[in-house]
Amino acid sequence: MRQFRLGRRGFTLVELLVSIAIIGLLIAILLPAVQYAREAARLASCRNHLRQIGLAFHEYEGQRHVYPSSSTTFIENGVWSPSPESYHLHSWASLILPHLEQGNLQSLINYNVSALASANRQAAATIVPVYRCPSYVGPDYSQESRYVQLAPTFAIRNYVALGATTINKLWQEPDGAIYWQSETRPGDLVDGLSNTFLLAETREPNAAVWIDGSAAAVSSLNYDPDSATFSGAAVSLNYQPYYPSGGQGIDSDWGPSSMHPGGALHLLADGSVRFIKDSIAPNVYTALTTRAGGEGQGAEAF
Repeated sequence: MRQFRLGRRGFTLVELLVSIAIIGLLIAILLPAVQYAREAARLASCRNHLRQIGLAFHEYEGQRHVYPSSSTTFIENGVWSPSPESYHLHSWASLILPHLEQGNLQSLINYNVSALASANRQAAATIVPVYRCPSYVGPDYSQESRYVQLAPTFAIRNYVALGATTINKLWQEPDGAIYWQSETRPGDLVDGLSNTFLLAETREPNAAVWIDGSAAAVSSLNYDPDSATFSGAAVSLNYQPYYPSGGQGIDSDWGPSSMHPGGALHLLADGSVRFIKDSIAPNVYTALTTRAGGEGQGAEAF
């Protein structure tokens, strides 16, 4: 009996092109889903960081009966001063370290001298994971000339205090909860703990040095040098540039901001963490910034 053997037939060019097109389509469909899942995980991790920081704030207050200030030095005497190492300048991020299980890092800091002093350079160069948002992809160390001339490794943070509603008030009469030399108590938050911001995310790559209090607080409205209050009508959330100093301080591209799409996470005084969209109404955002504004805007507004 005669036997027939079937030969192997390869892909035709048309079949190969169709297969490649199908694979490309599947990748195009799956890639955004993978990216979305990764961003969701990063957002959850960032939220957890802020919750830990919130607990540290409350532990600090439980021991000292006040929240930590954004800076232990008057804002006029920051890193932009002629002799910045002459000022204490320890930030909220430096003060709460023992409440974040960062005792080893705290032991490297000499609180009797400036945060910018040579004695504190090893600590200042340490990247603190809980102060970093996983979505942030900027530099690890400030490249701002005022820091670089002191040392090239001042590590940054991705969280900042909301110290006031306007730049003018941030410098003169802060109306937020955490600002320079503040001694805010929970009872001072007349608007309510759930209606008052403590911190927000920031993607600022240069002014946000974690150990230094110089720029550890920001305002909730954008900077406008032609305004009597030095603030415009827009929220500073994801507004760029946040503060072009014109040589009088540190240029900050970003105030409250993040690399999460559409907004940023904020820590409220009750310990909760909320994602605030950058489309939030200015009056609501400023109301949530003030500690005793009596505006009647609460957490239900967002």
